[in-house]
Amino acid sequence: MKNSLHIFSIALLFVSIVSHADDVSAELNPAGNQETVWAYSVLKDDSFERIYQKYLNKRANIAALSEYNHHPLSKKLQPAQVINIPVEMLRRTPKNAQVLLVYGDVNATSIAGGDTHQVKKDDLFVAGDSLATGKNSLAKLLFADGSKIDIQSNSNLSIQDSYQYVGKETFVTNLKLVKGRSQVSANPEHVVGNTLKIQTPSAVAAVRGTQFRVAAEENVSLQETLEGRVAFSASGQEVLLVKGYGSAAEKDKAPLPPIQLPGAPDVSALPKLFEINSAEFNFSAQQGVVAWIGQLALDADFTKILNEQTTQAGKLIFADLTDGQYFLKLRTQDQHGLQSIDATHVFHVKALPPEPLLELIEPLDGAVIPLAPTDLSWTPVPTATSYLVQVARDINFTDNLYERHSSYSKLTINQSFGAGVFYWRVAALSGGKSQKFSNIRTFSR
Repeated sequence: MKNSLHIFSIALLFVSIVSHADDVSAELNPAGNQETVWAYSVLKDDSFERIYQKYLNKRANIAALSEYNHHPLSKKLQPAQVINIPVEMLRRTPKNAQVLLVYGDVNATSIAGGDTHQVKKDDLFVAGDSLATGKNSLAKLLFADGSKIDIQSNSNLSIQDSYQYVGKETFVTNLKLVKGRSQVSANPEHVVGNTLKIQTPSAVAAVRGTQFRVAAEENVSLQETLEGRVAFSASGQEVLLVKGYGSAAEKDKAPLPPIQLPGAPDVSALPKLFEINSAEFNFSAQQGVVAWIGQLALDADFTKILNEQTTQAGKLIFADLTDGQYFLKLRTQDQHGLQSIDATHVFHVKALPPEPLLELIEPLDGAVIPLAPTDLSWTPVPTATSYLVQVARDINFTDNLYERHSSYSKLTINQSFGAGVFYWRVAALSGGKSQKFSNIRTFSR
């Protein structure tokens, strides 16, 4: 395929990203390119007037088309003759974008009335509409050519254009990512001529068929290629990014040379079962990695997001989890802000039931019992097979005076121990194993 990396005019303040489809179309005109010219094959009884009626957006383009092809209006068109039609002369049919899924706090502002409303699945949006996602939220849009855009948390994206060229049957989608992150699967059928552009405050991503991510930060654009290849250019300089590479471009500066994306986190040793209602994950240091990003969801497609975290300490903790299965998507991040491919880890939470509380009943704390015997009692524990009773002269139970097992939740001590203050406690035994000791009380003689 001929190199067409320089076909886009770039304003001083913008970067252009161009992704190349691998297929070459017979539609491509040697004198032009598939982005700007449609090579139309003349049909029987066609004329410039009939071409206008079927395809052109205004009558004045009849003369312009004649001049462009150096074919006088007075000269009859011949069947199978090729007429090159600049695509800007073609009529455009507006196309909607459909919401495939929505999760969390996602709102849209309509160009029709300027009102803001909550986004729902299957909502349709047109050019001029915009969507904003909140924390732990996601919206996925489907466009007419099959392209899909994930608008990730804390992002703002607007639809600038979405239309189809009449006759040429190709689609154009222009979007603007004001802030945040998006992941794109563009032109999945690799139809030559379909284009999708994402503009950010400092960049423009223009693609024909690839998978990549775009991030919009203040005065910086980040791009990460997941499939295909991308030409990234700014300020008259250009770098070619293949799968697994990315780049960063500051406003009014050339892009950085190709940077290999950081390695994905190793999930092979991460725990798969937690018996408490929280999950903690620790990561070993990786060369070139300055942060770890974790996204927790209830489903493998990550449409039901529960939590998102970024850490520089190599530890992620997700608290207040109920029993069930969870999906964790992990990425590493380098010093430029570029992120790795995804690593996914599945784990379960099955919290153990809390230990039954064992509370001391009698005697009351600090009671004075002049003479033996001393009657002790405590609340029964259903799972206990017996109880261990201890009496000591110190609160740390290093000077034990008495230790007995009891089959019931009470015990009578006939020993006097003499005068002084005495500390006592009880532990429930289950299967011969001691559970947690009760609180401590005192009595004295």
